[in-house]
Amino acid sequence: MFNHWDVVLDFVKACVRMTVIWVFSTILAIVLDSWGIRAENLLLVYLVGVLISILATGSLAWAFCAAFVFTFTFNYLFTEPKLTFHMDDLNYVISSVIFVAVAATVATLVLKLQKQMQIANKKTEITAKLNEIGSGFLNLSGYQQIKEYSEASLAGLIGKHVTVLLKEDEGTEFSNSMAEWCYRQSIPCGHGECQFPDDNGLYVPIRNREKTYGVIIFDCAGWTLNQEEKIYVDTVISQITLVIEREQLSREKENNRVQVERERLKSTLLRSISHDLRTPLTGISASAGFLLDNLGIMDDATIKSMLQDICTDSEWLSSMVENLLNMTRIQEGRLDINKKKEVLDDIVSSAVRLVSKRIGNHTLRTHTPEDIILFPVDGRLFIQVLVNLLDNAFRHSGSGITVTLNVVREGDGLVFTVSDNGVGLSQDKINKIFDNFFTTAYEKGDKQRGVGLGLTICKAIVEAQGGTITAYNGSHGGAVFEIRMPLEDKKHE
Repeated sequence: MFNHWDVVLDFVKACVRMTVIWVFSTILAIVLDSWGIRAENLLLVYLVGVLISILATGSLAWAFCAAFVFTFTFNYLFTEPKLTFHMDDLNYVISSVIFVAVAATVATLVLKLQKQMQIANKKTEITAKLNEIGSGFLNLSGYQQIKEYSEASLAGLIGKHVTVLLKEDEGTEFSNSMAEWCYRQSIPCGHGECQFPDDNGLYVPIRNREKTYGVIIFDCAGWTLNQEEKIYVDTVISQITLVIEREQLSREKENNRVQVERERLKSTLLRSISHDLRTPLTGISASAGFLLDNLGIMDDATIKSMLQDICTDSEWLSSMVENLLNMTRIQEGRLDINKKKEVLDDIVSSAVRLVSKRIGNHTLRTHTPEDIILFPVDGRLFIQVLVNLLDNAFRHSGSGITVTLNVVREGDGLVFTVSDNGVGLSQDKINKIFDNFFTTAYEKGDKQRGVGLGLTICKAIVEAQGGTITAYNGSHGGAVFEIRMPLEDKKHE
């Protein structure tokens, strides 16, 4: 019913336009006739009316209708005898026939020109869209962006719903069995194709000469992709293929870079471990052997000193192994965080007790709030963070320095500060201090053994518990490591 009334409405509009053109043409011809213009020339007025009719209706049928109506009007009003359809002069008959023939020829040519202009405008519009689509592909990265942009571009190009399926992993299959068949066979199937022609979807593979990357699904219910649209779609598919190839090359490049970096880190780790294990193990072995060979003839002070060295080296080895194990867990995503309410003073005292044997000729000071504060943290891991920071200060900041562990409450958090009055941090190395295997954090400090994982582990543990850690030089010299941890609860006793 809707189509019927639509046709009727178009017909009425065309009749109104034709009537208006006929009226104005006739009025103009009557005016010119009153001025003494020859009747043959008045046919040109009606010829212009025919041309305007073509432009107004865009129909060859209406143009022919206008030509006949204008011819009969000319005959009735301007040929002798006037106000009749009879022609006494043969010249008027010939002029009328020629007028109809010329009008028909001009109408045909004008309509063809209009169609060619419409085709040219449409091609220009499509070309502009294709260029715009191609420009948009340049800024895409990642399969999800490529998929979403391809769907939107194709839907805007053909005006129908489009689904794009991209296969990132050859081991997976599409949930749509038709799409999986199209991908495997690398040929179109579905609506209008040889394979599965009764399906409402048209499945087109995204492929080049060597590989298929995915499938495009066109919803063809009540509609068919014509030959011209297929050309446009093929153009977009070629652009999709290029951007997918670019994405794969980028991923391969990144994977190669990561692999090279992994191998470099592995080599650095092995080299560092080999060096740092050999030194303390040699000391332990030499001290133990010397004690064994001279146990009965050595004085107590010498024995105590050598046993102290053995304990120090053993503790350092244990700390290094713990750091290596935690670093492995962090990189594999297996670092378990078991947060619970811990007493701040207990955390600080435990860290101080563990580093007490490493203080040497340095001085350690601690400042904590007078109130008993509870905060959510994995106590074991956070103690290791404080131990690593204090141990770094003792080993790298110089000789006879003062190390301060200060804890204050700021707003809804706690601020832990480990500072010293030593040589401080080199400005060009502050940004690298938390990197893996970075062991020369201080410009003039004691570059002792260490695989450079302590600060990396500190950063990972702190951030995994919702905190932040930063490093900078203090206003009065020396290095400052600042940790900010969230405070969820407190208790006053």
